[in-house]
Amino acid sequence: MPPPITRLIEDWQRGDKAAENALFDAMYHRLHALAVQCLRGEQPGQSLGATALVHEAYLRFTRAERLDIADRAHFLALAARVMRRILVDRARARQSAKRGAKPVRVEMADSLVRTDADADQIIGVDRALESLATQSQRLATLVELRYFAGYSFEESALVLGVAERTVRRDWQVARTRLKLALDGTPDPA
Repeated sequence: MPPPITRLIEDWQRGDKAAENALFDAMYHRLHALAVQCLRGEQPGQSLGATALVHEAYLRFTRAERLDIADRAHFLALAARVMRRILVDRARARQSAKRGAKPVRVEMADSLVRTDADADQIIGVDRALESLATQSQRLATLVELRYFAGYSFEESALVLGVAERTVRRDWQVARTRLKLALDGTPDPA
């Protein structure tokens, strides 16, 4: 028998509205912590807080026609991706309000953005991540898991279905490729 969260996910995907509500109620605190993690690079005082980000992600989940979610870890990885998309969409909206915006150099650290992120930085990181996804979807997913969802190497390995050693090696490659992309340097690989 699958774990309770996996069972709720399965029932929700079959259209059970009660399972949907129970799933989001059961996962709310973890989703809120995930939202806090996603917002850690945002400027203080912005209009979108962690609670609003969770609610917006919930709305996007419920509007999706079909989702194939395997288990709790996959659900949280997908939630991190949805929250990232929300932040990128908001950054693009802010950026479109500006005229003549120039690219901004973004410093790389373990958390990708060392200083308060503004719209240009969020968009820059998103573009670099999209570029990385064209090279390797696994590397891009790993960045989402580690940076946006706050997963450990061990948790990331479980979600990706690879050895922890592979995840650690991939993390180094992903960070290097993202740094090169953010710096505007062509990747020698």
